[in-house]
Amino acid sequence: MSSCNFEELVGPTLLIGKGQEVYTKDLLKDKKYVMLYFSAQWCPPCRKFTPLLIVAYTAHKQYTKDNNIEEEDIEVIFVSLDSLQTDFDTYRSKMPFYSVPFANLWLLHIKDKLSSRYGVRSIPTLVVLNGQDGSVITKNGKGEYATYFKGEYEVPSSCCIS
Repeated sequence: MSSCNFEELVGPTLLIGKGQEVYTKDLLKDKKYVMLYFSAQWCPPCRKFTPLLIVAYTAHKQYTKDNNIEEEDIEVIFVSLDSLQTDFDTYRSKMPFYSVPFANLWLLHIKDKLSSRYGVRSIPTLVVLNGQDGSVITKNGKGEYATYFKGEYEVPSSCCIS
């Protein structure tokens, strides 16, 4: 199995918290799943789905901690389709996920490359990749996210997230 160069996909660094940068290569090494979350602050369906994804992600992190699972097997990468840095910053500040830095979305054309590569036509979209080889597991992560995240959290009926 060949390994995926996630740096080529999402850039050399990712942001977390108040803007701390981490190296993509180090963060995504040995992940089972890498999820690309295409979303934007201006998008009402995104603002409905984002809290659901945050709850599942947080529950999964808590589950791994409570069960002494040392390896974090899933990471979510926020790929913003916002056109203003302020919208990006505001929306990202509510998320526990790593994100592609705003400048890289535009200067390195990461937003366009990823949207094209994974056929993103509407948002929110959650693409689940194999963390080792980068192959697509599903482009319907929005409808299937509960399959991947362990822990206790409520999953609404599909009518609310489709």
